[in-house]
Amino acid sequence: MTTFGWIIISSLSLVVLYLLYNLIQEVLMNRKLNKFKGKVTGASTKVTQVLLYKKAYQVVLAAMLVFTLSISGVFREGVILENQKLMTQAHQVGSKSKLLSLLEQNNNQNDYIMTPEAGLEDALDGANGDESERDFIDTNVQVEGVDEADIIKTDGDYIYYASRYYSKINVVLVNDDYEVEVLESIDLGDVYTENMYLTEDYIVVIGYTYNYFPIEYAEGDMMIGWYYQAPTGTVAVIDRDSYDVVYEVETDAYFFDHRMIDDVMYLVSTKYLYNTEDELRPSFIETKDGLSEETFVDYDDIYYYEDVLSNSMTVITSIDLADFSYDAEAFLGNVNHIYANQESLYTAFSYYNYDQEENTGSYQSMIMKFDLNQELRDITYQGAQSILGYVEDSYWMDEYEGYLRVVTTEFWPAKNRLYVLEEDSDEDVLNIVATIDEGLGLENENVKSVRFNQDLAQVVTFEQTDPLYTIDLSDPKNPEIMENPIKEEGYSTYMHVWNEDYYLIGFGFDATADGRITGLKLSAYDTRLEEPLETYSFASDGAGFSYSFSEAIYNPKALMIDSTKGIVGFPMSMYHYDEFNYYYESSFVLFFIDFDSDDIISEPIFISHDQTDYYMQVDRGVYIENIVNDVVTDRYIYTFSYEQVLVYHIETDTIIQKETLNEAVNAYID
Repeated sequence: MTTFGWIIISSLSLVVLYLLYNLIQEVLMNRKLNKFKGKVTGASTKVTQVLLYKKAYQVVLAAMLVFTLSISGVFREGVILENQKLMTQAHQVGSKSKLLSLLEQNNNQNDYIMTPEAGLEDALDGANGDESERDFIDTNVQVEGVDEADIIKTDGDYIYYASRYYSKINVVLVNDDYEVEVLESIDLGDVYTENMYLTEDYIVVIGYTYNYFPIEYAEGDMMIGWYYQAPTGTVAVIDRDSYDVVYEVETDAYFFDHRMIDDVMYLVSTKYLYNTEDELRPSFIETKDGLSEETFVDYDDIYYYEDVLSNSMTVITSIDLADFSYDAEAFLGNVNHIYANQESLYTAFSYYNYDQEENTGSYQSMIMKFDLNQELRDITYQGAQSILGYVEDSYWMDEYEGYLRVVTTEFWPAKNRLYVLEEDSDEDVLNIVATIDEGLGLENENVKSVRFNQDLAQVVTFEQTDPLYTIDLSDPKNPEIMENPIKEEGYSTYMHVWNEDYYLIGFGFDATADGRITGLKLSAYDTRLEEPLETYSFASDGAGFSYSFSEAIYNPKALMIDSTKGIVGFPMSMYHYDEFNYYYESSFVLFFIDFDSDDIISEPIFISHDQTDYYMQVDRGVYIENIVNDVVTDRYIYTFSYEQVLVYHIETDTIIQKETLNEAVNAYID
């Protein structure tokens, strides 16, 4: 029961005792009075009896009120959400002293919070004349209508490219001839870009500012001094016409991930709490109209869980670009992945839960749900649930018709599960309504990729071969693994639904029969069959050794993919050496996909940038097409590295332009 609840119940109990005391006094006095009057007049006072009955009735009502409040749970530990949902799992921190005690409690135990290591295994239309228009392939996102940030963005007329770890954005115009003109290099000063969003009016940059702090400590008779750098998350909103920064938010938390819906951005960040002498509340410095103001998340908006201890805090922030306002709340604990659709945002926090008394433990993931209110432009915590295993990718979560489906994996020993969760209507709980904990993967196999498609889920597991399982989720309380999974060597790290529910394109690694990774591959699947329809492999089949790799292996946004246009592209770095030579090449690789053709996957087209004497990789490709009278007449691919942009014309199979973006870091190879 809360402190406020104890105060209310105690106060009402005192009232009951007072009324009861007065009732007893009245009864005793009434008896004495009637006894006296009986001796004098031989009659009793009836009016007094009526008053006694009324007072007794008051006592009974007051006692019933105390009893009802005590057992109703109104004053249980927790708070009532705006939608009157009782929070029984999350508790308000409420004060700095409480937060310090929680951190001390965590420091007195081993920190069992674990993040699985990531490894290799592991239409906007631009007008262009009266009869001509443009279409393009936008950033590859998990959920339609929920934008994800990337290092490149386009509206078909302009391309904005922010090479990572530099504090500038290249503004590139695609002119009427579909060639490029570098218009501007926006200098962001000490803000280093990570990625960005594009709206009709703004470029929204997600970046970091690095602050250096001196550290001194004694080592014997010597004082050792050094500096450590602490990145602070920065959101800079840039006007697309003037290139001026019109709004900026700097926070002391590290941005983990984010999404944008319409003009509202939702950020999930981590604030580390190792130094308890610092300000513990998440801070925000807003700058607009030339004025800066620092604000903090209140302790009443910081929550914790009894069984989840951590030296970090997850901060959930919404920023409304319509009026440049923000709202934030925080939870003790980390975050590993997020999933968002237009109504909800989920976070997954994987950790090891150890019971010291029993000397046992388990790998678990805390799943938390937040409602996204598009009208009020705010975010509200709704509930949580802890499930067994790790969640290793945002694509391992999906919400459909009110049910959250989550796939988890464990390594020692290997164990894979699928959970179906449903939000409780009364308490802040995500109830587990169904579980698959057998039959998902062969012995020693872990999950490598997941793709949900409404009532279906595709799950890839791998040790030496790649079983691709299809799970029927049409009855969310009774999910079933369908028979005869697809098996092949290697595995897909990403799967894309291709027009039909049963057609998939898989991108990942090829492997030998004993499980040794040999390079990249692209596969076409019909999930009704037991083998892939077709696979293109980049594995070496000649003299020497070759190895290929792509950022798209772990970052689906690096894929340029669109089933309606029948196209897949991705940046690829290839290494080759034999006894005579060694070379490195970075290209953008383009495929055409047609499931109605005898050759579903076309031969690849390599758009290669100039080789250098260092590793200058191609980062992204952008697809823009010219449409005249509803007919696509020309298609162009614009590929970007730090130093170059190349324009490739698909119809003529030629590079029609090379343009320098930035000065070379080193000289080109002759």
